[in-house]
Amino acid sequence: MRIAEVVVFVIATILAILSLSMYYVRISVYPALAVLAAGLAFGLLSALVAARKLFFLAGATPHSALLAALLAILVTGSMNTSAYISTIVVTVLLVYMAGYMIFSGVEPDIATSVLVSFSASTSVILAYYAKTTAGGADITSIVFGDPLLVSSWEAWIAVVTALAVCILVVLSYREQIYLGVERDLAKITGMPVWLHDLIFFTMVGVVVSTMVQIVGFVLEHVLILLPGAAASMYARSAREAILLSVSTALIAAGLGLILSLMLGLSPAGATGLVMLLIYVAFVAKSR
Repeated sequence: MRIAEVVVFVIATILAILSLSMYYVRISVYPALAVLAAGLAFGLLSALVAARKLFFLAGATPHSALLAALLAILVTGSMNTSAYISTIVVTVLLVYMAGYMIFSGVEPDIATSVLVSFSASTSVILAYYAKTTAGGADITSIVFGDPLLVSSWEAWIAVVTALAVCILVVLSYREQIYLGVERDLAKITGMPVWLHDLIFFTMVGVVVSTMVQIVGFVLEHVLILLPGAAASMYARSAREAILLSVSTALIAAGLGLILSLMLGLSPAGATGLVMLLIYVAFVAKSR
């Protein structure tokens, strides 16, 4: 592991602690805790997405979370606890649908196209009805994200989700990377491909559905795609890629939170812009 990766991780840690401290003093620690947990979870997932070359599918999964959240709001009338749980269940099932198609031999891009077509079309229909039966604030926070509305239990759910993803990635990242490089060979050698596919798609579904209320539908696209893409341009090993992906996501989350307090910006929007600038910097350095 190179010194540069360690330095980036140290910077990420410092920014995370600083953002938590600033939010604790000025507003509440829970919004910062939730956003940082989202950064950790998406940073880990993004590294696996890059390794498995499933960017198109990863970019489509927030559509499933949006559909599930709108359906939950339509049924319950607001984004309460039951709606939160329903969002997770429906999102995971939709991601499983695409995952099963891929496992059955369907090209990932085709399976993703089916998922996006269904999710996007149905979301438009549900949004039309949801805005007349539920509070507009619920729909707006799901689309654009508003961490300031996060409750304490939502923040702790985000933390638990991030820690669970961390454990699963540590236990299975070698197999996930192997599947991204030599999927057919993995089947021949007897690797339980179905199990590792199940783990991967479950992580994706749970993370995007859990975090959609925190960072929003729009920012989820940024966080699940750019950290892994940036890390893959610079890292020389799988461990370096995961560390860089997590570090860049945490830097974006921490610095975005700090800028939101200093400049009065949306935390989700500031985080997205910082992540984009980090990606641009990696692209410039790789040339």
